[in-house]
Amino acid sequence: MTYIKEPPQNGVVFFLYICYMASVNRVYRILKDLTNKEQKGFITPTVFNNFAYTAQMNIYNEMFTEMVKAKQLKRQGFNPSRDKSLTKQVREDLSYFTREVTVVVDGGFVAKPSNMSKLISIRKTATADIAGIADRDSFELVYDTIKLDDIIGSNLSSPTNDFPVALISRDIEVFPSTLNSVDITYYCYPGSIDVNNEFSDLPPVYSTVLAANEFSFDLFNSRDFMLPDHYEPELVAEIAKLIGVRLRDQVVQGYAAQEEAKQ
Repeated sequence: MTYIKEPPQNGVVFFLYICYMASVNRVYRILKDLTNKEQKGFITPTVFNNFAYTAQMNIYNEMFTEMVKAKQLKRQGFNPSRDKSLTKQVREDLSYFTREVTVVVDGGFVAKPSNMSKLISIRKTATADIAGIADRDSFELVYDTIKLDDIIGSNLSSPTNDFPVALISRDIEVFPSTLNSVDITYYCYPGSIDVNNEFSDLPPVYSTVLAANEFSFDLFNSRDFMLPDHYEPELVAEIAKLIGVRLRDQVVQGYAAQEEAKQ
């Protein structure tokens, strides 16, 4: 079980997750054993590490694709029970990547978090009103300047403290520009988990150590994938595909299940 501790950024928010994460040791071992068994050649740790991050990114991006597909199927009324289950699973998986930070507004502009993959929402930094109730108005998110001009030029929709607007481009421009700070919620890029269960933007890596003239897994210098452990078969298949090795899905799933049963 892995406890992922997100260090505070810009003075803000901790996210603590308790979950099982995909083990770089298991994924490498399964891939190596299957390629040997299927006579596909030997996969070295170096080759594995060269493709581990790309494989993780491909699966991460596929989560958003699956979410869109599930929503489309749900709107069409196709197999609603399956759609609901799939959507719930993907939402749970994506929750591991949710971050929230408080960012200072500088001249009406806000710098995007360096590890931001996709924006979820922007809110005014929480303040207490006269009644002591937290005030966290959500921003209307705008992605083109034409729409922004229409909003600003309208007497009905012009941005105010109660109805703020944000233009999303290379940077984030907020209206009104007099705000001091905002809270940004977003999905971060997948990184890795070290032996101390600390999250990092570094890529996953399988390390080895030489002992008694034999290389073995180096727990302390390796970094696990930042994906739930049920993605291990997909990681095996994706890395194999990137390397140019074709493994049958049934073989990967079956072997992964056997390895899990041994744990």
